[in-house]
Amino acid sequence: MILPKGEIKHQNLLTAYTDLSALLSALKSESFSGILEIEFPEKKGAIFIDSGEIVNAEIKEKNSAETTIGPEAIQAFLAFSNQKDGVLNVYRLLPEQVALIANHLKHEVLFKELSTDFTRLDRLLLKLKEDKHNGFIEVLTKEKKVLGVLFVEGGDPVDMFTTPESEPSVFSRKSIPIFVENAVKQGAILNVYRSQSKVLQKEIKEEAKDAKVAPRGGDLKELIPIFQDILSKAEKLVDEASKRRGLFYKVFKESLIEKSEEFTFLDPFAGEFEFKDGAIHFSGEAGGKEFTKGILECLNTTLLLLEKELPKNKMVSLKLIAGIKFSLEQHTEAFKRLGVDAVAFSIFK
Repeated sequence: MILPKGEIKHQNLLTAYTDLSALLSALKSESFSGILEIEFPEKKGAIFIDSGEIVNAEIKEKNSAETTIGPEAIQAFLAFSNQKDGVLNVYRLLPEQVALIANHLKHEVLFKELSTDFTRLDRLLLKLKEDKHNGFIEVLTKEKKVLGVLFVEGGDPVDMFTTPESEPSVFSRKSIPIFVENAVKQGAILNVYRSQSKVLQKEIKEEAKDAKVAPRGGDLKELIPIFQDILSKAEKLVDEASKRRGLFYKVFKESLIEKSEEFTFLDPFAGEFEFKDGAIHFSGEAGGKEFTKGILECLNTTLLLLEKELPKNKMVSLKLIAGIKFSLEQHTEAFKRLGVDAVAFSIFK
């Protein structure tokens, strides 16, 4: 998560000359609230302090996605704080601001680098409200400069902070409508995260259902493996042709958002449909024809998004169209037997 910069209390303290335990004791004695950041050449971290008490901590490896959060991070923080090549910064925040940040440290990425060229922030917030989403959205300019972070609880935007240059971050719940309006008008890049509580609910729910494929009815029992194969081949083709690993996954998810109003069972926020690591996970309700049309409509939208994503490389889209048509033809007999052949071949003629 992008962390706010509060009012500076201490800046550029060298760990070679700073006793971290003594510093924490001093902050506790004055009921300090804020963030203590520490940075080393290979890792960085933060301790979150609410009214003098440590409420959470995180440590990140700079060349890895690995992040340690909670008591283990606090102990690790104290263990390596006596190294000589670290720098400490202490920023003051209000207790409620510290609590807000600390409560969202455990999260999962829902969408990465969504462009408002394809996904309007105001419409995204409406979808999050429908799904009673818990998490936050990082909002960046198209040049990847941080504009701010918007927090969503129970589907409603509850707070936000912006990041002015060379000034403390500004928390302002009242500014959310203006912030959203400006992001829509000026364009932005959105990173959407789901809080850990939501993740745990999802894990519990998934443990109770049958693993990879949980179809409803005979048609889907046959159709899901077919479309799993088609999507897997499409993903491999796009990523290899574009030399951008994860590109297909990114644009296909964007297509799911665009088509979620028409095909609600494909809504990625609802958690009923997911295509990840070459496998389809589906726990929703849909007929064979509806499911077939929904997937293929999303693939068609994916093609349009790829043309915008790769304006100078039209061959990727052309190869994908050819690959989809070839894959569909391989399953002609199954489509006819299931009565979805008219739908399957009407979209990609």
